[in-house]
Amino acid sequence: MMRRRRNARLARFDWVHGRAAPLARLVNSQAGMGAMTPRVDRIIDLLELAPGKRYLDIGCGTAPFAHLIAKRAGLEEPPYALDLLDGPGVDAIAWPEHLPLADASFDVITCFYYMRRFDDDVAHGFGGELARILAPGGRALVIEVAPVKNASIERFHRRLLSAGCAEIDLRGWGRLAALFTECGFDAIDLVNVGPFIIPPIPRVGVLLRRAAEGDKQAESETHA
Repeated sequence: MMRRRRNARLARFDWVHGRAAPLARLVNSQAGMGAMTPRVDRIIDLLELAPGKRYLDIGCGTAPFAHLIAKRAGLEEPPYALDLLDGPGVDAIAWPEHLPLADASFDVITCFYYMRRFDDDVAHGFGGELARILAPGGRALVIEVAPVKNASIERFHRRLLSAGCAEIDLRGWGRLAALFTECGFDAIDLVNVGPFIIPPIPRVGVLLRRAAEGDKQAESETHA
């Protein structure tokens, strides 16, 4: 476990501070993330992000894209940002299955292009933590690069996406939904936030939802 964490952080450090640092800054900038995930208004609608909601971003480096989303949604408070490494704009360092946050502390969570660097055990633990910190009525959006059936293209995609990752696991909708099942969410939905042009690789979007307290009470009374 400790070696796996160290390798993940070293790979992230090399990406951010090594020879590829200029490319890393471009990819993680508002322009770079906006090019890779252009439909910001669609993301805001899916998350029902609005002023007064507490917004957390996980794994997006210095979170410039999350700041863009927050500004576009009219939030007065900036998003709270977690990542594997410290840096400008990062509020806390965190490993995915041990988030240093209180229960039900955020209404909205985003996680863009982060999960592929972790194995299934970590990914499932991450799902449990998302459910724990997501407030009743809250929503979390996970976007990741999806696998393809062609083995040669899949190998090329893995090489292209390996920067900043000690290991790569590209998961489709079925595997992601299975990992998030029984984590405590009230709904798990496949969502389309494309089209995706840069790079021209398919993505998968998963919307995780917690029911509002009133909805849970009404459902309990219905089944009573």
